Amino acid sequence: MARAVVRLPRLLEPAVGTVRQVEVTGSTIGEAIGDLLRQQPTLRVHLFDEQNQLRPHVLCFHNGTPDRDVAQGTAPLSDGDEIVFLQAVSGG
Repeated sequence: MARAVVRLPRLLEPAVGTVRQVEVTGSTIGEAIGDLLRQQPTLRVHLFDEQNQLRPHVLCFHNGTPDRDVAQGTAPLSDGDEIVFLQAVSGG
């Protein structure tokens, strides 16, 4: 099992308080996200829809590379990997 870090935007403060970084473990990106959601269950509705797909306004990057299929991700996870979630902000 590899150890990785998930970084969360300030926009998710209502769901996680002041937590901006969560250490996760897993063999794949999908397992790491599962670990994140076990540690921070209130994130699920903010990040994923009812079909377990990233919400349209949520971006996810694995080591700087965009990954829309992160929840089902089969990409291997390595020690020190970084997963970053960002939420798009729009206005008018």
